[in-house]
Amino acid sequence: MKHYFKSTACILTLIVCVVLSLLPLNVTAQSPKRNASVRKPQQPAPKVRFASGNSALKIPVEIDNNIILMRVRVNGSKPLKFIFDTGASSSVISSQRAAELGLKAEGEAHGKATGGSIHGFYTRGVSLSVQGVEVSNQLIASIPFTTPPGFEFDGVIGYDFINQFVVEIDYLNKIMNLYNPRAYTYSGTGEVIPLILMGRKTPLARTKIILEGRAPAEANLEVDTGADGTFVINSPFVNKHKLVEAIQQPTQDTRNGAGGKEKILVGRVKAVQLGPFVLKSPTVALSLDTEGAGASEDNDGVIGGEIFRRFKVILDYSRKQMILEPNKSFNDPYNVESGGE
Repeated sequence: MKHYFKSTACILTLIVCVVLSLLPLNVTAQSPKRNASVRKPQQPAPKVRFASGNSALKIPVEIDNNIILMRVRVNGSKPLKFIFDTGASSSVISSQRAAELGLKAEGEAHGKATGGSIHGFYTRGVSLSVQGVEVSNQLIASIPFTTPPGFEFDGVIGYDFINQFVVEIDYLNKIMNLYNPRAYTYSGTGEVIPLILMGRKTPLARTKIILEGRAPAEANLEVDTGADGTFVINSPFVNKHKLVEAIQQPTQDTRNGAGGKEKILVGRVKAVQLGPFVLKSPTVALSLDTEGAGASEDNDGVIGGEIFRRFKVILDYSRKQMILEPNKSFNDPYNVESGGE
């Protein structure tokens, strides 16, 4: 049996401006061809167990280049370092760690990553736990990947875990709170951003790309906490709206993704509107790829951590919404280096 997924890659720009690719971070079911019968892995419903009450509070996280890292136990293992990634439709663990933990490969996984294809396996019935809460009956993909020096991690927390909670991410104080959706009530002053989740495991948010001297371009961008940059726009949308001609101060770049090299053009636009928030003169990366994640038509691109770090972010998949509370970083300038994933 095969389990199909599609992936993007998280990219970090290091101090010496060498761009390295990390793990593919977006795992989704591929639509079957017409008249084809595709069997999907059967998975028992996840079961959530809080250590106390209906919440797990003040979970410490690391923020490294806008990427959220947290300590996760897999089947009761020692704490491992996982990326918290809303762009991942399944959780992922490195093949090396999977072998060390004795996770049994139950089927093959194939998919698209930044620059090309990736391959691995999946395992069902896995328990994932963080401080104060455990989620059992999880499906996790295992794939081989290498990590750059100074940014070692063991895997990725994806949709099947995130979907069990209302997740509050405080980037400034580096803490995360997890709540039982049925017992959660929001009482803050943030703005509600609707999420597109129907038939999806990676949420989309409607945005408006405001261009100088041209009509705005409306885009459905993936909410991707596993991407470290601002906005990455996929090539079909780039071509349709002729964005190459519209961005300011463009610079071409080639980056290494999980499936090979990705060609992008980095520049600036007048503004991007996300709900009521107008983000002025942000950098954007335009994919020039003809295959891989950058050429996907499943979404128009992604919103990354360089945007989300400017807010306290509340993710509530049960109500199909994201709530954003601006923090003191909201008006920070955008560097050219922040335009990629």
